[in-house]
Amino acid sequence: MKEFEIPAKVKNKTLVKKRRKQIVLAAIKLFAKNGFHKTNMRDLAEESGISHGNIYDYVGNKQDILFLIHQFINSMALDEIKRNTKNVSDPLEKLRRLVRSEFNLMNEQSDAILLLYQETHILDKHLLKALLHRERTRVAQIETVLEECFQKGILRKFNKRVGADLIKAMTESWVAKRWDLRGYVDASEMEKAILDIVFNGLLVEKKSSASKVWEADGLQSKNCLIINGGTILSKAIAIYLISKGVNVAIHTDRELTEEREYPTSGRNEWEKARVYLATEYGPFNKGLYNKILEDCGSINIIIHDTGISTKNISSDAQNIIASSRHLQENLDCAQSFAGWIEQEAFSTALNRILYLTPWAWDGYSDQMRYRAARASIKDLSINLAGRVAKTNICVNCVVPGFIGGVRPLDIEKQKSMEVADRVPMGRAGDISDVLEAVRFLISDHSRYITGQVLNVSGGMD
Repeated sequence: MKEFEIPAKVKNKTLVKKRRKQIVLAAIKLFAKNGFHKTNMRDLAEESGISHGNIYDYVGNKQDILFLIHQFINSMALDEIKRNTKNVSDPLEKLRRLVRSEFNLMNEQSDAILLLYQETHILDKHLLKALLHRERTRVAQIETVLEECFQKGILRKFNKRVGADLIKAMTESWVAKRWDLRGYVDASEMEKAILDIVFNGLLVEKKSSASKVWEADGLQSKNCLIINGGTILSKAIAIYLISKGVNVAIHTDRELTEEREYPTSGRNEWEKARVYLATEYGPFNKGLYNKILEDCGSINIIIHDTGISTKNISSDAQNIIASSRHLQENLDCAQSFAGWIEQEAFSTALNRILYLTPWAWDGYSDQMRYRAARASIKDLSINLAGRVAKTNICVNCVVPGFIGGVRPLDIEKQKSMEVADRVPMGRAGDISDVLEAVRFLISDHSRYITGQVLNVSGGMD
């Protein structure tokens, strides 16, 4: 069936697409606030920034807009599914990602989806038929993956059309039954329950191996990129996330080795990560970021460490200059990256960005540059959070204080008395303190937290 298109008087397709997006976003806001029937075309024109006369160049009436809202939501869903399942060969993992994509859409666009449930019946027959065809296409994607699971012997065979519709109905219940669910269960728990029921059922029996796919705070099988991944903190975070089932990609200007400076599993965990060494791929830039996206299919989480991992005090002028230059380069990279993300925020699977400022030990390399970089990264994260908030990308910042290694760093030994005086808690922190803060801020438990700066510093500003 050929995709039905709402006719427009304007022939410039790019302009039509741009204006219709403005109208759709305005309509979702006003319909949710005032109701579909109480909102008129003049209200929609004013909210969307288009004159009342010109709005009819792009849509004929409110029915057209309702249809376009569904088209907008459906395209968003298909794009996210495509990104999240790209290069995924395991059908069970693909099914899990389909379920999660559908649920995330229900959670993030609940007002628009509730509107469609309530008002779709008013559509003319030809519009309703086109809308239902789109819905059938989404359900058919779930059926296809269920069939792959049947063929691999992962799931027992059942009526896949019924199964696919039941799975979709469970995700939709977060919207359709929100009058009963909200306040009694949060989005993370609801998503976990759906995945639990899909993969394990309700009978009390030994869990199947599929149970692992919904555990670990929603981090399991997500894709994470760590920029400047050669610092002590970044390496510890990478190992930690890999142990939680996260797919990790790392860009670093240093060779990655197992060290006692951070917690390790005793195995060569780097084999499970995609490592992009600067000596081979060059500095982190937009071209390399696009390559990483091609390799990984999509990136859900970005952790950008802007520190230099100072662990020794140096009085050598050349070392001080090099440290200062490194801090400035890391800051420049973070600022450039923020600009790319803001431009592409609506077309990415990304939902978490976490900045790590230089840790407090870096202040002994160049105090002035350290303070400037730390303040700049904090401001950058707050400002970027505000600019991309409507895309449901949460941007936060962790400020590590004096953090000790698994075994004491040289600088930690030399400055232990000074740290005890400067830190209200009287001691250096543990790497695990940073890991737990990072885990929370990138997990599903923090999906309504953005623009925040978290000091992991024992009370030191």
